[in-house]
Amino acid sequence: MFEVQLAVGFLPIFFIVLAVLLVGGTVGMFIFLNPIAKKVYEEQVVRTSPEKFGNECTYQDNEEQVRMWKEGLAFADTIKEKKQPVDITNDGLKLHAEYYDQGSDRCVIVIPGRAEGLMYGYYFDQPYWAVGMNILAVDPRSHGSSEGRYHSLGHYEHRDLDKWITWLEEKHGIRKVYLHCICVGTVTGLLMAINGSKRSNVKGIITEGAFYHFKETFKEHIKYEGKPVYPFLPMCLYHIQKNTGARLNEEAPIKLVKQLNDMPILFLYGREDIFSLPHLSQKLYDECSSVRKKIVWFDKGAHSHLRINNQEAYDNAIKEFVG
Repeated sequence: MFEVQLAVGFLPIFFIVLAVLLVGGTVGMFIFLNPIAKKVYEEQVVRTSPEKFGNECTYQDNEEQVRMWKEGLAFADTIKEKKQPVDITNDGLKLHAEYYDQGSDRCVIVIPGRAEGLMYGYYFDQPYWAVGMNILAVDPRSHGSSEGRYHSLGHYEHRDLDKWITWLEEKHGIRKVYLHCICVGTVTGLLMAINGSKRSNVKGIITEGAFYHFKETFKEHIKYEGKPVYPFLPMCLYHIQKNTGARLNEEAPIKLVKQLNDMPILFLYGREDIFSLPHLSQKLYDECSSVRKKIVWFDKGAHSHLRINNQEAYDNAIKEFVG
């Protein structure tokens, strides 16, 4: 009887000690790994120097990216006489863009993905110029010649976009705006369409490589970089939300597309995309509420490398969508 009582009395003590060890181990692991997670977060969304997120080819070792970059520069050179550099201010930040006017009452704004500026967008401007549309090539905040320290994954950028659309209306009488959103630029475009004061001016959204939820695409990026998903993923997401203002759950594309209603939207996807996984991309499209939605799949082409591998089909899809 004494041995049984001793064993029963020992159990609470055992679990208390175990809990202390587990908590202590977790805290120790956090203290050890947090600086690494913070560095990963800074690499992704913090402009730590004027050169970072500048207007230069981001992936010099990627042959397709270099080709896209050079073709974009060559295209911009052919229309340089139409270029009007412009700066506006929003949230106390100077924002830079280039406006290319060919006399149309329609304009496209290409919203680059994270770490890319307006010169990267040159490559994606081409099919719109070919159908007679004007172009506003923007440097998102904290990119290129625009000021800012953080990329907030669309949270603040959509307010900048709203101001750009106001500028187009007031300075050039533009009433029809199309948004070409690359990767995380999709959040910017969707938030603008849903919350922007000039929503009636936005006549269509084109998304390229739109992710389902930032958590999902960031997880794939961590795996691609060869880092362990856990505990880095939740730790990095914590730093992003704490420091940038991003609301990753509330502003996830899977939630935003359910609020589009009658907004026309074109989804462009590649089956070889390893960051916006095809099965989640299809689900994003399926759950989109727009009554005027379309999805186009390309068998070849990595994330945001669709046009370079399928130029005719890609350009035709955009031509058909914008009319």
